[in-house]
Amino acid sequence: MASGYKISIQGQVQGLGFRPHVYRLAKALDVRGFVANSNLGVVIEAQGKNARRFTEELRLHPPPLAVVTSFRVSRAKLTPCLDFVIRPSRAEKGAGVDVLPDLAICPACRREIADPANRRHGYAFTNCTQCGPRYTIIEHLPYDRPHTTMARFRMCPDCRREYTEPGDRRYHAQPIACPVCGPRLTVSPASARLPPVEAAAQALLGGRIVAIKSLGGFQLACDATNDSAVGLLRRRKRRPAKPFALMCENVTAARKFCRVSPAAQEVMLSAAAPIVLLPKSPRPALHVADAVAPRNSRLGVMLPYTPLHAVLFERMRLAGGRPAVLVMTSANRKENPIVAEEGGLGRELPNVPDLVLSHNRPIANRCDDSVVLAEAERESPLVFVRRSRGYAPQPLPLGRMFHVKRPVLAVGGEFKNTFALAGEDRAFLSPHVGTVETAEGEAFWLETFARYAEWTGIEPALVAADLHPDYASTRLAERLARDLGLPLVRVQHHYAHVLSVMAEHDLRSPVLGLAFDGTGYGPDGAVWGGEFLLVHDRANWQRVGHLGYLGLADAGAELANPSRVARTYLAQAKDRLALRSRGQRAVSRRLPLTSSVGRLFDAAAAITGACRTASFDGEAPAALEALADPRERKCWPVDEVLDLSVSPALLPEPIILRVARETAAGVAPAAIAARFHNTLSRAAVRLAEELCSRYGVATVCLSGGSFQNSWLRRQVIAGLRSFGRNVYWNRTVPLNDGGVAYGQAAATAWVP
Repeated sequence: MASGYKISIQGQVQGLGFRPHVYRLAKALDVRGFVANSNLGVVIEAQGKNARRFTEELRLHPPPLAVVTSFRVSRAKLTPCLDFVIRPSRAEKGAGVDVLPDLAICPACRREIADPANRRHGYAFTNCTQCGPRYTIIEHLPYDRPHTTMARFRMCPDCRREYTEPGDRRYHAQPIACPVCGPRLTVSPASARLPPVEAAAQALLGGRIVAIKSLGGFQLACDATNDSAVGLLRRRKRRPAKPFALMCENVTAARKFCRVSPAAQEVMLSAAAPIVLLPKSPRPALHVADAVAPRNSRLGVMLPYTPLHAVLFERMRLAGGRPAVLVMTSANRKENPIVAEEGGLGRELPNVPDLVLSHNRPIANRCDDSVVLAEAERESPLVFVRRSRGYAPQPLPLGRMFHVKRPVLAVGGEFKNTFALAGEDRAFLSPHVGTVETAEGEAFWLETFARYAEWTGIEPALVAADLHPDYASTRLAERLARDLGLPLVRVQHHYAHVLSVMAEHDLRSPVLGLAFDGTGYGPDGAVWGGEFLLVHDRANWQRVGHLGYLGLADAGAELANPSRVARTYLAQAKDRLALRSRGQRAVSRRLPLTSSVGRLFDAAAAITGACRTASFDGEAPAALEALADPRERKCWPVDEVLDLSVSPALLPEPIILRVARETAAGVAPAAIAARFHNTLSRAAVRLAEELCSRYGVATVCLSGGSFQNSWLRRQVIAGLRSFGRNVYWNRTVPLNDGGVAYGQAAATAWVP
């Protein structure tokens, strides 16, 4: 037997050239032994005089994309080896591998598909160990070609040579392919005259709608510079106003119609390549149809992240004589998950696309595009709106205070749904699901959960759900808990929001949490959404302040209609003024009540004319933010907005009356919208500071969909810091309900 080392490495260690990296390092140091993948991670045996140095080099310098969560080394007596080899993968009991997200096409592969002399010139499925599909093609672990949807494509001699040549960058690249042996494109209806990509390019330039099979599902595309084409897509998809995402060839093209900061550029060019919400250029050099993102100050822009996208944009530029800008939106029916196969495209979206550009590589795991805000904030330039392709299924750490003692399945909220599967110090947040209210949404949720459970090896001992009794997600959680024989833990919505920040930043209590959003079920039966929560040690929390209640005569209708919300607010404001003049203070408890900041934004948007009718969640608040004049510094008197009595509150009526009076007086709507933001922000800061002083709290957490509003978030952060408070907000999970599951999982850390 020979003396040597056994090494076991866990984390994000498969699908990024880890074994080739180990092989080359071993060869360079004349180390003998082997490296292999298993469902436990990467296993290595090393022997020879440089084996110890090899171990330290590997620990200090893993491959660039690797994220090592466990690196265990033990001395051992080993069977002597004459060389160092990559052995076939092996199956072992347990799990220790983090599945990689899909990676955007790398510069080297882009150069190859643009090179007429290269054998992969124009090939839509080019990839290497540093880029290409991962999550969306994996069926089982360990991550090897037979366990992916590439198993049906037999490698040609040239690809086999690259795959087995240690010095090649495609050495053990599992999705390796070329025009001879790999997946192929198809177009429907078939064109006898043009190849698939050419046919799609011509259709798009001609104002038609094309469905494109991408990494995680189909996308619907049209020429974003063509007003008629964008309008046609809106009518066919029945999406009146919700913004469409855009794709353009490079950052230079994006700058023709948007402002691109250095932080935004870095994110756009990253391996995740998400949709980045960019400020619209005040003087665009390239026309983009107004209907792409009406009443919105930003455009969601991404760069081509697959070779197929890159080839399509090159063809369009050559044929059209200028850089193309395409609408690139998910192919799905409202509230349903993204469509992954052509059959589903016909069922879900009949007669929507004029042309379908598809291929024969199956999608194992559907995954929508991620959406982020890339801000100028130095400490946290990234704010997630949707965490999906490029990021999921990477695990998120749980701070030391939130280690999960009993593995948990957190089912998430009702809207922008994600789930979390958590064990010990990590939580695996699912890609964007959307909702489980539909049969299709629930089926997608369950199939994704089954994959996560298999890959992570986490067997839940608890199920966590939202407190709302009528959410479809709550009913799903109840059914799962019953079927699995597990206890069900119910977590209040806004408490989960605050915990999501605490767990992410590993914050100790006490903490004051500001949870501002649209809706969340409160223990008093009201619809909460403007909450000041004090989190004590362990699971002890209390509501110490909130936005004053609005009584709703018809909750369903008014929550969907900003104009009705505005009328209700104005009527209540007049009633309260009358009561106050008589020394009384009351709101009718016969009406459903809400403290929602989202509804306050709705009312202000309707009164100013920013948005009187809404077709999607958050439309009115986004329109009000877009309307606001950034040069306006005026603020209405904050004292009239604050009630600092025993039951502290922000009073919405004075704000709404100011909006109405200044609108009636002919003040510019842009100025009123700005004053609304300024007043609400300063009032929130004043109330938070009062509560911090009252309860001896130094740390404040911000969460909830309303804090996606950059104006509100920045002003609240700056104001609280001016008082010396430590301010934290969500960075690795969405501020909106896409982060609720992570907070639910954190809440169970304190469940005995």
